[in-house]
Amino acid sequence: MSDNQTSPNSRDWLLLIGGSTYKFTLTGFYLVALVAILKNHSYSLNQLSWIHLIGGIEAAKVLFAALMERRPAGRFGRFRGWLLAATLGLSAVFGLMACTDITQNFALLLTCCVLLSAMSAVYGCAMLGLSCIVLPHRERGFGGVIQTMAARGGKMIGGALVLWLYQEYGQTAAAGFMLTFSLLMLLQLLYYREPESPTAQGSWTALAARLVSFWQQPETGWRWLVLLFAVAAPYAFMAATFVPKLADLGFTPKQTGGILAVGIPVACLIVTPLSGWFSRNYPRRKLVFLLYVLQLPLLASMTAIDTLARVHPWLPPAQIIALSLSYTLLLPVILALVMDKSDHATAVLDSSLQFSVVLLSSYISGFAALKIAVILGYGRVYWMGVVLAVCVGAILYACRGIYSNTL
Repeated sequence: MSDNQTSPNSRDWLLLIGGSTYKFTLTGFYLVALVAILKNHSYSLNQLSWIHLIGGIEAAKVLFAALMERRPAGRFGRFRGWLLAATLGLSAVFGLMACTDITQNFALLLTCCVLLSAMSAVYGCAMLGLSCIVLPHRERGFGGVIQTMAARGGKMIGGALVLWLYQEYGQTAAAGFMLTFSLLMLLQLLYYREPESPTAQGSWTALAARLVSFWQQPETGWRWLVLLFAVAAPYAFMAATFVPKLADLGFTPKQTGGILAVGIPVACLIVTPLSGWFSRNYPRRKLVFLLYVLQLPLLASMTAIDTLARVHPWLPPAQIIALSLSYTLLLPVILALVMDKSDHATAVLDSSLQFSVVLLSSYISGFAALKIAVILGYGRVYWMGVVLAVCVGAILYACRGIYSNTL
């Protein structure tokens, strides 16, 4: 893809940092805090399953992306208008939550969940598109770093911090915090000026055709689809077992939460900037394979997790954190490649399409790992994860030509 962009200014960087953190705070609030609050109000698993099902709206982000590409840029810019609309809607929902006890009205709760999921998906699509048009090639490694760090920080804010506010001060304080965060993001957007960029031309049919033709270009190809689907699978396969495995090893829910929702995010926030430095100073074609290979011994070490637990009970958490750090170093490089492969004219559609492939692979891998663990046990799962990792490494090597054409 051509890259004629100038370097982003301070307002661009601040919006990418604030907007990405806000997006993942929404995810943490919905999937962690809201579910925990409802469980505390004695909601049944059947009722909670509806919350998770509605959260699946996020997987339809490609459809929202197509809508954005089809609509021409207005007076608020190509993506800023969508960000403003989504943030306004989210502010209204959080305002309603702060003023009304939605836990006592299931229909109203489900309506709020639909609005939260849909507007969160719109916001996420617009942020992906904005990142593609704002960041030049050299800075996209740091763009991936921002998104990765935001994912970790957002989980802590939307999950851990919101739950702490709920436990200490109640539901109104928790929702009020999210409302305040939304209004601050709205204020930042009002003072932001989006750079001009080309928009997609053509009908709905042309945009639908782009979903297929994207994978047929010389710089992508169907091998890029396979690579994206494969690259996150080994880690996701292992990560799905972290919570139940720690419980089986005797860790309390509070300890497990501390390891996964605080320990991993904090460690990743410290280490992740290294990936941006690597991306700025080394070719992506080398980084992808080298950072992936770094995961292999850590993935293999999971097969000995029970033995290491007998040596010292805190060695398994150390393994999990180290494995998460190795994946965290790789993810920004993959996100930078996603931006590299996205055309400016269809930035949001291209980036959302690629990101959806990675997410789909992660969900399928995690689902498969837990199903296998029920039947064969964790030990077999970890050995299968190692075999999967070696196979994915072979795919990365075989498909190296797809990402070797980037600098």
